[in-house]
Amino acid sequence: MKKNLVFVPLQMLPDGSYLAVMPTPKETVRHGQARAAGRTLSQPPQGHTVRIIQYTVTIKPRSGLPRTETFRLVTSLLDPQLAPARQLAMIYHQRWEIENGYAELKNRLRGAGFILRSKAPTLVCQEIYALLTVYQALCALKAHAAEHSGTDPDRISFTVTVQLARLNTTAQAAADPGTLRTSRREVVQELLDSLLPARRDRQCERLKKPSRNTFDVKKRDQPRTLSNVHYALKVTRYPLRPAQTR
Repeated sequence: MKKNLVFVPLQMLPDGSYLAVMPTPKETVRHGQARAAGRTLSQPPQGHTVRIIQYTVTIKPRSGLPRTETFRLVTSLLDPQLAPARQLAMIYHQRWEIENGYAELKNRLRGAGFILRSKAPTLVCQEIYALLTVYQALCALKAHAAEHSGTDPDRISFTVTVQLARLNTTAQAAADPGTLRTSRREVVQELLDSLLPARRDRQCERLKKPSRNTFDVKKRDQPRTLSNVHYALKVTRYPLRPAQTR
């Protein structure tokens, strides 16, 4: 959350976080004007109850001095027992990985240019549920392979998982439990043999993106030069026609 937003603590929680109210845009403007004028409003802001987690992250690069930055995380998970503040702070930097899940579900599993064939609402729900079930099964296979070798699940390729599942599913129509276990063991080994490289830690400082305007600022103060382009205009005159009468 931005640093200029003010959250008044309503209740302190055991893990160091606190409950506050996320005001509406109208309430944000009203309370901001009151603070700027030195006034105190009698009523608290109206909005949604949220949980504020404030923590610091220290980065120690290989070359240079360490850098510490303060983060303020706002979440709708209000129960500190269900979602401890330290756990949320540790997994916050992985929030962008949900985009990988969307890509896996929409592109790599479904396939490019593939459209769901169902047209009735009931059949559409059934087909989407089947697609999500297959996706969940493939993710469970990735997690099993990572747990089997103590590897980060992010290093298991989802594309390779889909390819191996397609190759092995056609031959398992009438397989017994022993054959299925053997097939899964072989697939897990092939997944571990095709690990993705480890991800690098993000150590770039959060900075405002520069403007996309590539126009040279120095040219703005210079007088404009005469253009070398000449326009030749030719006007064609048409005779006026008399008004037609019935």
